[in-house]
Formats: sequence, C-alpha cells, structure tokens
Amino acid sequence: MTDETSPDAEPGAVGTKEIVKDALAVRLKAFVSMDNTRIYREKRFAFLAAGGAAVLIAAIALPKDKTEPAPQVAEIVEPQIDLSRYDMALEESGPTTTVKTLKVKSGDSLGPMLQKNGLSGGQAYKVTQAFATVFKPRNLRVGNEFNLYFNGDTLENLTFKPNVEKTVFVDLKGDDYIAREVAAEFKYETIGVAAEISNSLYLDATRLGAPDRVVQQFANIYEYSVDFQRDIQPGDNFAMFFEVARDRKGKIIKSGDLLYTSFSPRGKKSDYWLYVDSKGRENFYDEKGKTAKRKLRATPVNGARLSSSYGRRKHPILGYRKMHAGVDFAAPRGTPILAAGSGTVERANRYGSFGNYIRIRHTDGYKTAYAHLKGFARGVKAGKYVKQDQVIGYVGTTGRSTGPHLHYEVHHHGKKINPRRLSQLAGKPLAKSEMGNFAKRRKEIEALRQSSETIKAVPATVVMTAAAPK
Repeated sequence: MTDETSPDAEPGAVGTKEIVKDALAVRLKAFVSMDNTRIYREKRFAFLAAGGAAVLIAAIALPKDKTEPAPQVAEIVEPQIDLSRYDMALEESGPTTTVKTLKVKSGDSLGPMLQKNGLSGGQAYKVTQAFATVFKPRNLRVGNEFNLYFNGDTLENLTFKPNVEKTVFVDLKGDDYIAREVAAEFKYETIGVAAEISNSLYLDATRLGAPDRVVQQFANIYEYSVDFQRDIQPGDNFAMFFEVARDRKGKIIKSGDLLYTSFSPRGKKSDYWLYVDSKGRENFYDEKGKTAKRKLRATPVNGARLSSSYGRRKHPILGYRKMHAGVDFAAPRGTPILAAGSGTVERANRYGSFGNYIRIRHTDGYKTAYAHLKGFARGVKAGKYVKQDQVIGYVGTTGRSTGPHLHYEVHHHGKKINPRRLSQLAGKPLAKSEMGNFAKRRKEIEALRQSSETIKAVPATVVMTAAAPK
C-alpha cells in the first residue's frame, strides 16, 4: 500500500513531493555526468534564481509538521526583601500602597496636618490619640518628618523617628489605631582626644573626632574660669574623654557623656571628672572635690567680644578720660544675657545713662549689674530670685551707648571690682560624705581611660633644607 492511500496523509502532498524530487535528480545527474554541461558566467545569476525557486516550491509543498513544541519553563524569581529597613513589615501592603512624607512646619499641629493630607476628622483624631500614648505631640519640632502609608484611601501605617534611637509606629487594627515604640540598640564605647591648640579649640577638637555636643560641654565647664576670647593661646593643651555610640558600620551617630576633661590655658592645668552625687545632681569636680562652676561668671554673654576692659579710658561719647568701672561685651542686638550667679534681683528698670538696667544681689557681699539692655526676660523684676545661667535680658544699646553691647559690673561690699578677678571665686565643693564615692568614680574613669583609645594630633613635620655648597 502506498503512502497516497494512507488515511493520515494530506491529499496531493506526497505526489507533488515525488515530482519535485525526480525533476531535481534528473537535472543534477545531467549536470554532473555530461562534460559539455556549462554554466556561462553571464547566466550564473539565472541559474541561482532557478535553484532558489525550486527549493521554495519544495518547502511550500511539503506537509507541515504539527508536532507541539516543548513547553518553556519560566524561571521563578523570589522577591528580595531589605531586612535592614525598620519599616520592612509595611511592604506587605502590596502594590496599592502609596507613601506620603510630611514635614512639620512652624505652627503645625499633628491632627490638622493629617486632615490636610487625606484623613477625615475622625481618622486624624484616632491617629493623634494613639500617637500621644508613646510621644507627646506638643514635643514635635520644626523639621520632624512623618511617613504615611496609604492602601487606597485608607491610612494603614504611620512612622515617626524623633531621633536615631527611637521610631514610633502607628498601625491600623480593625477600626482603631495602635501605637508602639521601637528602640534601636547601639554599641557604646569610650574614646579620648588630646592635642595642642593650633587654630581654635572647636576646630582642633572636632578634627580629631570630638562631636559638637562634647566640645560644647567642655566649653561650659571652663567658661566660669576661662575667657575663651582672650585667655586661649596656640600651644595650650586640652584633653576630652567621652562616650560615643556607633552604628554597625562604625560611624559615630550619637555622643554620650563627657567623663573627663583637662585644659591648660596659659600653662595652668585643671582636670575635672564627672560625678553624680547621692541626690542625683550631676557636676564636674577636680581631685579635691571643688566644682568647675564658679560662684560668679566672668563673662555673662556667650561668644561676645570684649570691646572695652576695666580701668581708665577715653570715654567714646564724653571725649575725656575717666574710670571705666566694668567691662563691655560687644554682641548683636538681642543676644541673651545670663545671670552671672544665683541671687535676688534688686532692680530691673530704666536707670539714667545705663538705659535698661538690672542689678542682682548674691551671697558674700557680691552684686552684679547689667546695662544698656534692649529689654528684660519674662518674669525678671525687683524681688525675683534668679539662678546662675538663667536668661535675664537681651543685649541692646539703650542709654548712653554707641552701639549694641553689654556693660557688666561686679560690686563687692559696695566697691566696684574687675570682673576678671571672678575666676578666683571657687564654687561650692562636694560634701565630705560624698568624697569616698567620688574617689571611687574617679578610679573607674581613669581605668577606662587607660583601656580606651586616645586620638592625638600628629605634629607637623618640619623639613630642613640647606643650600648646596658652591
């Protein structure tokens, strides 16, 4: 039985195939076997075209292979999840989740801010109430950011990071919102920096790695006895020993307490250690238990420039020489003025050529006076008790004044004295009952210093050159 009668064969397909095969075989045999068969150069293209046409006819005439191709297996790629993100659980919301970031501006409140960004009054109230259980909304600051995660029009999650250590989550549970706080864990360690001042205390300390907060603490300790505008000279030595928190990459992300300081302005060295007494009061003390604070501050304005010192001088307005019984600090108008020490305000009003004037009575016969103020701080008036470092007024140019500055005087038993002498007034020492615990704490800090790294400035290398002999 031939293939033509096969029930699976397509009609005419096999016959056509045989005809084409026979035609090609005859022509190929003649071409190979006959010596006089030639393909002239001018007909070579015609021959090639004829051959190509024959192959095309054969391809069309042949039956189509209906065998199904092998199925292709697609590679399954599982989604990658960033496990380092604190909000990775929020990715479960799916592709419909949209994120909106809100930044707190001056005058903003959480509830109204949420309502302006897609929440109804009821939703905003529930979110605010839940948020308040872990963070007081009144403690929000300008620049704080909220991340809002919406699924469609529904707020499902809110995140807020007040600092590097904490993150607040507010999550939708049923019809209500529930807040939780997650605290990050950081590794704390102690480190020291030490150097000679070559530029400024701030620049030299921060270049060694001391955080701004630590440098400010250092300045606060010595500001009672050291005038940072005039007393510091290149070559003065300093040392700071403090705690830092690092992230997993080793980067300092938070500074802890300053534990020990050493400073040698003009060659006079003073060391202080941090100690918390039995009543929980924290302060810095030297090895004899004397506090770094002085009874009175020598400089009641931070960062001010001394424009006129104590003694005889030519008066800038009156034009003749007279006694200048105080010191003048030039500072921008509105700069806060601090109480040099704790005491009772004797007067806070207008006082002749002094303009707006404050005088405070301290212990041991001391009084301090502040003149040419722009205005008084709220609540500062005669009879009011103020504490050391409390803001009592603001720099101005009232009264007989050529520009914004503070005129500062110190009186002792009615006599005006040079405020520069205040550095000699020691503060209140530790009680004798505290000295044992203080000595123990000093040893602990010293042991930490011995086992911790101290970063020191590398002295500049001096290269000496000499001219070659002629």
